[in-house]
Amino acid sequence: MSTEHVIARLTSHNKEFEIIVNAVKARDYKSGIISDISDILVVDGIFRNLRKVKSLDKGVLFKDNKTVMRIENKELKEIFDTTELIQITKKIIDDGEIQYTTEQRKEFLERKEKAVINLIAGQSIDPRTNAPHTPARVEAAIRQAKIHIDMYKSAEAQVQNIIKEIAAIMPIKLEFKEIQIKVPIRYAGQLKKIMIDFGQIKKDNWIGTDYIAMITIGAGLTDSFMGKVNSLTHGEAICKITN
Repeated sequence: MSTEHVIARLTSHNKEFEIIVNAVKARDYKSGIISDISDILVVDGIFRNLRKVKSLDKGVLFKDNKTVMRIENKELKEIFDTTELIQITKKIIDDGEIQYTTEQRKEFLERKEKAVINLIAGQSIDPRTNAPHTPARVEAAIRQAKIHIDMYKSAEAQVQNIIKEIAAIMPIKLEFKEIQIKVPIRYAGQLKKIMIDFGQIKKDNWIGTDYIAMITIGAGLTDSFMGKVNSLTHGEAICKITN
């Protein structure tokens, strides 16, 4: 079975609905790194019994195989109220489970753990000495606290809670920055989600056609935060560090 392609499965109405997806792109979608699911599908169609095949590679999947069932539009309409492939794909990935291999899960989790550790080490200090914490020290504290790191949540969204937990193990303090953001009002909803992931919204308001907000975040998150805001707004955002 190809390690590039995996099954995403949703059980609904006591029936299984399966699609074949690119493992990395599916992970990135679930993690919020990408939002377009149009190129995640490897094979067009909704299936059943994919677990019984030896290969998910396109072109050999159905060769001499009478086990796999391609689900008809009538059944899809009854269950999903649509026959649109992209809509059903989104539902399966959002609400179902992606069948990663043990090796894939290990690799993806290790990458996320490394990102979290480096992020904390880059923005925290030991308040006794004002010296930065090393990644090795942060990792040891996370292991000691037995903290679960979510493979799908962004590293930025997990940092605040993890720091609260390891504070009982080692002295740690974040350096904070206050950032004022001004964006066209059409980006307000998506910007709020980003701000909640990164820090604490101090205030926000709508003025004319603009949305203006103030956020407090760890100093080490500043570049990453501004990058995401600029990516969202295609450069239309005005960000100003106020402290």
